[in-house]
Order: sequence, then structure tokens, then C-alpha cells
Amino acid sequence: MSSIETRLKDFIQNKSIVILGFGKEGQSTYRFIRSYFPQKQLCIADGNEAIGEHGMIKCDDNIILELGDDFLNNISEFDIVFKSPGISFKNFNIPENQIISSQTDLFLRFFSKQTIGVTGTKGKSTTVSLLHHVLSMLGKDVQLVGNIGKPVLDIIHLINNKTIVVYELSSHQLEFVNNSPHISILLNLYQEHLDHYNSYYDYRMAKWNISKYQIIDDYFIYCSDEEQLISDMSRQDILSNKLSYSFKEGSNIFYDNKLRYSKSSKKEFELSDFKMLGAHNVYNLMAVVLACDSLGINIEESLYAAFTFRGLPHRIEFVGEKKGIKFYNDSIATIPQATIRAIESVDDIDTLILGGFDRGIDYTILVDYLLAFRPLNLLLIGKVGDILYTSLKEANYNGELIKIEDFDSIIYKSLKYTAIGKSCLLSPAASSYDSFKNFEERGSKYKSLINEI
Repeated sequence: MSSIETRLKDFIQNKSIVILGFGKEGQSTYRFIRSYFPQKQLCIADGNEAIGEHGMIKCDDNIILELGDDFLNNISEFDIVFKSPGISFKNFNIPENQIISSQTDLFLRFFSKQTIGVTGTKGKSTTVSLLHHVLSMLGKDVQLVGNIGKPVLDIIHLINNKTIVVYELSSHQLEFVNNSPHISILLNLYQEHLDHYNSYYDYRMAKWNISKYQIIDDYFIYCSDEEQLISDMSRQDILSNKLSYSFKEGSNIFYDNKLRYSKSSKKEFELSDFKMLGAHNVYNLMAVVLACDSLGINIEESLYAAFTFRGLPHRIEFVGEKKGIKFYNDSIATIPQATIRAIESVDDIDTLILGGFDRGIDYTILVDYLLAFRPLNLLLIGKVGDILYTSLKEANYNGELIKIEDFDSIIYKSLKYTAIGKSCLLSPAASSYDSFKNFEERGSKYKSLINEI
């Protein structure tokens, strides 16, 4: 057992523990604790009463269950609460002296110096995947974990003192941490997850924990073009080395038709070989280059590796051309700003599919953008589709406004309204939870409908 594993074990050993939420991360936490403490009494608290029949714990005699609507009521009895990201404390008063921890908090207590953390409202998964790809291509010992799908405690046994951990961090994962990564990247801050927090401010402050505990030999990487981020940053006490990227001169790295590197006025790079669409992906690339620079990797090596990365599904993904119409899948776009970026990335867009579950987001910025943009055919679905239809109708929108009742009919309508030689883009600016499990399921359904043509 490594010294860090010993310290992890010592941290848990004499404390009573409740695992709050028994989804993917909660189950991972359970396995991790049981690997060291097979007989330790644990409590599992979850709103789903069916958890009691879960095969992983059904025969565990050292389990206490707190299930159903009142599952939060008795957590104050325990020394440590290992909270899963999906559990909201929005309307819950945390007991005084309660230790709220999580996989992320536990991991960063012992591995922060080996960690590159990435957060932001949009772009996290692409950025961590690109960074992981670059480091892997350059022969580094690197692990990709976090919000992208792999619980971090599942890879503890794979970490040695040379391992770099690339960690995608949601606001939920950052909410109760007490340490920050050695290299932290904050991409942007927009309204999202307002159903989970008491305010937009609380959401943003959870994100800022990615830099809150950094010290002078750490690195904080940020986009100096993001207004909300810069506004918040003026009130943060950041002790680490601050590195910025931008589309304007003055940052450590900036893009002005060419990628320019402030360390050397002679260094500039063409991005014609970069395979991902959109200005937002150039931002993501610059963040990755700065992270690699912080590790001592030169920009030429970073870019060479980055140019071989083809992107992730559901992110302005070219699905194919059917009956003379090009189809793009950007199901990941669940906020207005992401949809605006997608519109700007697809040059010949003619039809845009918008709408889904309403989480109380303000759509004024998208309505104003669409009114100023050239007329499009807008296929509108779900509650958000209704909101956009009403707003745009009242503003005398010049394009087509078509309400869609059934997602299955979207491709038929797209073929009807989209001009031959032009593009149709799914970029909903809304969550998928009214009709789908997640944005991936929505995007996959969209692609399957296209492939049936």
C-alpha cells in the first residue's frame, strides 16, 4: 500500500460515514471504502427506495439505509457525508460542524499536486479530452476522470508519482472541496444548473473553488474574453500564477487569425490543421496549450498532438449529408451561449432546431441574437420551444417559426424547410430532460433519425 493510500485509509478509519446518493459515483465510493474496510458500518442515503434491493449492497450486513423522500433527515448523525454530485442541498440546511466531503474532495486532499482540473459552464468535456489526447500522444502517464464519466476513486491504484490526472470538474463536484488542483482551468461562466442552487451567484462561487485553495507555485488558466469570469475574478484572492488566453492581444496566448504566443514575439501558428469547428474550440485549444506549457511542454509539441484530435460526439458533430442537406448534431448545447457559438460555427446554416426542458434560464440573449442574424427556419420543440416561439413572434421574426410536437418528426420537417446545399443544426439551447435521459440520448436519437433517411 502506498503512503498516500495509507493516508486515505487513516482519514476514513475512525469516522462514521454516510454515502449520500447511490448512483455511479456513490457506488464507486462504496467499493473504495469496502476495499479497505470490509466490515465497517456504512449508511447509504438516497431518495430512491429501490436502492435497498441493489445487488451490490443487498447482502451487506453492515449497511444502514435511509431511503425515500426524507433521506436527508438523519445525515447529521455521521462524521463524514460523501455527497454524490447529483444531490442538491438547495433547500437543506447543513448541520453545524458537519463534514461534507465527496470523491473530489477526498482525492484533492492527497493528489492535488498531480491534478489538472478543468471547469466552466461549457467546453469542459472537449477541453479535458483534448488535453488527455495531447498528453497521451506525447507519452505522458495520464488518467482522465471526473464529470466525463469515470469516478476518480476507481483509478487510485493506477496512480504513481509521475501520473498526471486530468479531471473534469462540475460545479457539484467543486462545491465542497478543501483543496484546488495544481493547474486549474476555468473556461467560462453562464447561467446553468439554477435548479440545483439557490442563486446564480452560488453556482459561480462553487466553480471558483477550483482556484480558491491554490498557492503561489500553482497555475490558474482563464479566458480574459469572458465578462462574467473577469467580473468575478476581481473579487477573488488568487495566489497562483495567472495565465490568460484571448482573441485579443495582451494575453499569454491569443488568436488573431494566427495563434500567437507572448513568450516569443516570433512564434505564431496557423490553425488550418485543427479539426474542430468553431471559435469556442480555438479557446479550448489555447487553454490546453497553456496547461501543457505549465508542465514544461513546448507549444510546437502541444499543437502537433492537438491537430490529430477529431472532437467528441454531440459537439457540432457532422452527421452526414442526406438529400442534399448537411446535418449537424450539437445536442450538448443546453444554454443560449452554446447555441450562439454553434450558429457561428456552421457557415451555411439554414435550419436550427431549438427547445427542450425549461430550467428557468433567461433566453433574451438568444432571442436578440436571432433577431439580428439572417432569417433561419426555426424548428421549436418543448417548453423552451414555446417560450422562444412567443418571444420571436411578438418581435416579428423574419424567419420561419415551426412548432414541433414530436421529436420523431424533426428530420421530416428539416427536409421540408432546409434549402438544398444548406445545413440543418440541432443546437437546442435547452436541457433534454423533458423527453430524454440526457443530451447524449437526444443526440443519438437525432442521428438515428437522419440515418433512417
